Amino acid sequence: MRDGEREFRLAGGRALALRESGLLHPDGAAQRFTPYSELIHLSLDAGALTLGARRGAWRMPRADFAAPGAAGEALDALRERVAALPDGAAREERQRALDRRLGERRRLALAPALTGLMALLFVLSRAFPALSIEGEYWGELGFLDEPWRLVTAQILHEDFRHLASNALGLLLLGGLLERQLGAARTALVLAAAGLGAMLGSWFAGYDRAMGASGLVTGVAGALLALELRRPDLVPGPWRPRRRLLVGTFALCAVFLLFVPRVAHAAHLGGFLAGGAALVGLAPANVAGFAEGPILRALDASLVALLALALVPLGRGVLDPDRVAVLRAERLLAKEEPNALALNNYAWTLASSEQPSEQQLEVALDLARRAVRETRRSDANLLDTLAEVYFQSGRLEEALETIDEAIELAPEEPYFREQRRRFQGERARDDRPEPPEAFPELPVPRLPGFEEESPGVRV
Repeated sequence: MRDGEREFRLAGGRALALRESGLLHPDGAAQRFTPYSELIHLSLDAGALTLGARRGAWRMPRADFAAPGAAGEALDALRERVAALPDGAAREERQRALDRRLGERRRLALAPALTGLMALLFVLSRAFPALSIEGEYWGELGFLDEPWRLVTAQILHEDFRHLASNALGLLLLGGLLERQLGAARTALVLAAAGLGAMLGSWFAGYDRAMGASGLVTGVAGALLALELRRPDLVPGPWRPRRRLLVGTFALCAVFLLFVPRVAHAAHLGGFLAGGAALVGLAPANVAGFAEGPILRALDASLVALLALALVPLGRGVLDPDRVAVLRAERLLAKEEPNALALNNYAWTLASSEQPSEQQLEVALDLARRAVRETRRSDANLLDTLAEVYFQSGRLEEALETIDEAIELAPEEPYFREQRRRFQGERARDDRPEPPEAFPELPVPRLPGFEEESPGVRV
């Protein structure tokens, strides 16, 4: 061994070897060479010696060192070598700043608060079905007609599994990012991810979308950007294994490709926006993590924006008739309305458990316009119009309209069963199963029905 070289024996016949320009250390089953110039943060706790470097972070348990006290000796020797580099003084200052960050005791509150709000709204949506109708993103309404949906769509969920998966993702990944970046900057990353998810939904032309998965992928994008672009800001023990981080996110992305009704465009938009926000929000150095007045003002604006978005959501629950009329007017006022969007909303209103007279009047306007836009050539849309007539007590018109649907699709038993229902041969609330041959058929989502809407992306 040449002068100045040191070696610390580890379990399994391996070693931590200090050479002239860098060190050899374990990296999984192999040995890796890391130049001293790439080291960022060196730390030792009760469990392990951690090497934080540009290309990753590695933990070596104290128990793996063959000699007692060898882990501490290795830390001192490494810090001496880093301090001896031409920019050693700046590196020592960064080391001290990261040590201070590592010693901070932070209470993670952002992810728990957000998941708590999501859980509360989910419980309320079971009691007040209008919450989902009022809060989910509707492509036909876009960004301008009812802008609060850009916020509320990301904190409402389709079912318990949907809520549980997103809540778990936010708690785990959001908590990790909050510890590394701080609550104020993490909130801004989430806001950027939410905007990116909604832009992705709009660009992909989704009819409807809801759920916090865009926020989760935004946090994932931020974590990757932090690890790959700014590892100098994070204490070594806080950093996950880079290969594990990248591999886990890649596997999750591939897995989701095989899951139906997943809003891939929203996920991608959230991921890219979260990563870009991290790059823009990251301070120049470790000492710049203090939350100044501008950062606090931006976070206060986010809280106010969330509160403002919840106001029309509550108004829609308290006065659904008025809101239904306003929304129908917005949809009908479009020069080139989407017939399927008109039809879906008409069905949603007419098939609710107790549609009011006002809701049925609005549903009739929507269904008639949808049928007119398609020149009475779509059996599904005619079925919706027949349903509205039936719910409104206009039996003769319901039968005439369903007969048109039967004529267009004589081989489909669904429409004939609808006719039997209208004539009283089936119970009023005994709607037949929708036809598989017509996957675009609007299906009710409100409590009391088991089917799910194919238009909703989650």
